[in-house]
Amino acid sequence: MRYVAVASVAARQTLSARGAIVARAAFYVVVLLIFSRLWGAMSGFISAAEFLWYLALTEWTTLAMPHFYVGIEEDVRRGDIAYRLARPVSYFWAKFAEGMGEVLVRLVVLAPVGLVAAWGFAGGLPADPRGLLLAVPLALLAAAVLVLIQIAIGLSAFWFQDASPSHWIVQKLLFVFGGLFIPLDIYPEWMQTIAHCTPFAPLVYGVGRSAFGFDPAAAAQTALLIVAWGVVLLGLVGWLYRRSLEVLNVNGG
Repeated sequence: MRYVAVASVAARQTLSARGAIVARAAFYVVVLLIFSRLWGAMSGFISAAEFLWYLALTEWTTLAMPHFYVGIEEDVRRGDIAYRLARPVSYFWAKFAEGMGEVLVRLVVLAPVGLVAAWGFAGGLPADPRGLLLAVPLALLAAAVLVLIQIAIGLSAFWFQDASPSHWIVQKLLFVFGGLFIPLDIYPEWMQTIAHCTPFAPLVYGVGRSAFGFDPAAAAQTALLIVAWGVVLLGLVGWLYRRSLEVLNVNGG
């Protein structure tokens, strides 16, 4: 219940930041508008409507993610993390709960914005709109894993002081190997192979391809991949957290 309370506080704080929410929603609409006008290269693979709905789903997932790694970085730089560790809740799980509280609010707020914008720019729903329903649970699973990635980025400040380069690298990998703007099906085969060996493909492309039709088997496979990568990343972030505490103790906390 402690972590639910942390998530609730983060959710309320996110809702109170109306300007940031409106800015993200406006950016969401602008991206869909621009790409609805640029479509053409993919015409031999997917329809314009499917492409736009794919983009709506991938952007929905990624735009909802708060860059809360900055808060972890600041805790490390100022030394506040030493005081936070004394609290009766785990710093790691408190940050995870905080991140989930923020991302859930943003997913809920951005969903109707993306729905209306994609519907308007695409001229209707995708050929099989039932696929959009599969994107919801997949996006929730992806959000949890993306929160873990944000925590890992923040913890990198223990070694690099500035976590921004780590964030920049991960962000670009997410764009390219996640298929954020272009479905992986259009990539050269060698790039598709590399992309599917990373966690970014199921986290972004796996959610977005729900726009191409109702395919429960593909959705289940994506869900399993997201969970599997989540377990791997949970182990990695847990190790980074323990190493971070060791660094903190060596440096005198």
